[in-house]
Amino acid sequence: MDILFEPAVLVSLVVTVLGAMFAKRLSMLGEYLIGHISLISRKSRTRLRVKRWRSRRKLIDSARGHHSVTLSIVRTYTLLLLFLSVFAVYLLLVVLGPLKGIGQLPFSVQALISSPIYITEALWLVQRERMFNLVRIAESRVTNRSSTFRPAGPTPDALKRTDLAPL
Repeated sequence: MDILFEPAVLVSLVVTVLGAMFAKRLSMLGEYLIGHISLISRKSRTRLRVKRWRSRRKLIDSARGHHSVTLSIVRTYTLLLLFLSVFAVYLLLVVLGPLKGIGQLPFSVQALISSPIYITEALWLVQRERMFNLVRIAESRVTNRSSTFRPAGPTPDALKRTDLAPL
């Protein structure tokens, strides 16, 4: 059990937990920095704004069908399960098996060995943000559409008309 308290394993655990907890805040910080730092040229900022607009447009288009929203939710939880599985396998390999001496290896080799954990975490976090945006857009579209929805059938004014003689 002492292997869990080695610096490489502790850093991996802390980075993983903090990355999952603060993913939304970190993305908001990145967008703020990109928008407010003058080191980025105007042309690059314009490209980023156009790219953000295109991704939002794609989300709006895919939010029209409830099947794509459901598929996005399923993908998110599938990637979460994959990430947790990879993490558990690596934890078992470190505690019980061939990766017991990972703390004595150079940092670059440690990073290479543990890269599948970080790759699956990054995929999960990106998909999670996309799913949250898609669900938010789909909910707002349903709310907007339902407030302007008029049921089919005769209007109340047509029911009041007396020119329709009963048989």
